[in-house]
Amino acid sequence: MSSESFRFRVACGWLRDLAWDPSPNDRWPCIRWDEQLLADQINFLEVQRELGVDHNVVWGLFVSDAWPVPFENVIDEHRRTLLKCFVEAAHDRGIKILAGTGIYSWGFDEVIRQVPEVAAGSGKVMCPHQPAAWDWQRRVLDFLMDPQWGLDGVSMQSADQGRCQCERCSAMSPAEYHANLLIRCAGHICSQRPQWIIGQAAWGMRLDEPEEFPHIQRLSEHLDYMVEVNERSRSVGRKALLAQLKCAAGSVGGVFVEPPQHWDRLRWCLPCGLGSAKSLRELYADGGRACEYFYRPFANPVEEVSWRTGAAILSSPQTTPEAALERAVSRVYGVSGAGIRQLADWFARAESAYFSRSNFQVGQGPLSLEPLVWKENPATSGPPVYLRDRMSAEARADYARELRALRNELGAMKLPNESAARKTLAAIDGTLADIASLAGG
Repeated sequence: MSSESFRFRVACGWLRDLAWDPSPNDRWPCIRWDEQLLADQINFLEVQRELGVDHNVVWGLFVSDAWPVPFENVIDEHRRTLLKCFVEAAHDRGIKILAGTGIYSWGFDEVIRQVPEVAAGSGKVMCPHQPAAWDWQRRVLDFLMDPQWGLDGVSMQSADQGRCQCERCSAMSPAEYHANLLIRCAGHICSQRPQWIIGQAAWGMRLDEPEEFPHIQRLSEHLDYMVEVNERSRSVGRKALLAQLKCAAGSVGGVFVEPPQHWDRLRWCLPCGLGSAKSLRELYADGGRACEYFYRPFANPVEEVSWRTGAAILSSPQTTPEAALERAVSRVYGVSGAGIRQLADWFARAESAYFSRSNFQVGQGPLSLEPLVWKENPATSGPPVYLRDRMSAEARADYARELRALRNELGAMKLPNESAARKTLAAIDGTLADIASLAGG
């Protein structure tokens, strides 16, 4: 571990985002937990330990979008056992587990349906001026703080579903509204579990509006860290803004790829580790000391290389992105000597092949491979929107030509990990098949 590093090095995601097996017939977010997923989680924890990523935020430990009403029998004995095994495995590796937690929003669908007065007429979020709403929010926080789960903290989100629009709430600015909610919850947690880590991910919130920044500053006094999702502050003097906060602050790592829940894990080949590593080095130089770095399914070796490349910067920001990539390909594919540089160069060109042709920009939110929720049929795979919506037809055809050349080049390499090599070739084939299907459509 470098003497200089991010203070909060946090892996983050929905429960099954790292699963080696997809969930092709389940609505998002699927939180099915079984022994195979536990094995996948422990494998991921081992890589976290190796790279010094010592926190893990999990969404969906207990419920997806609906805490039960009445609030009882939240999980069964089988899930309780899996949770205990997972938390113990994390603690054995020096990793702290934080629960992803909706604040007055995510997780309260059933509460709002059965106790409509908590929402003051809003369909998705509870109203902070309704006493019953705080009763339900406090109940959730107290449940999470129960020592039987062994959790180490929370990462809170209040803004991803919007905000209450009642007359009293509308009198507050967005940042004032969310700061008030989050500070109340943070205060309750601190009064019960003062040793807990309290993070906050600013989905739906902004740090780049001067008139709102005093509320962000006030909120920072009650948190251990906060992360900005759409990194708008990069364009308005992020370094000066971060210096005014009282907690560690950061981002989601620049290139945030949403793991597709429904897809076969070898359907895509999208290296992006260099982009993440460069973004994280820039963040550190600006004073950023926190990152919620999203899960990747290591069943796809390209995803593992990308994750490892960015994660290496969290523990050692002085590491160059190129050096981090070389270490990652060596670890995943078993290459050594001159083979490391050859394969790292291949990954760099494969990454550029996509990002030089797409309209994706680092720091502008997530890169979805399929729609997070495909409204035509939420329980089936959606189309490859990262190709369909991010490139012109001409760019896709040109991208396919370069991918075929890269495939031939990789196929000619002698890689010690033959399984990873075969999977990578299959992932390229999956991408080419999607490009061909779009051309045919």
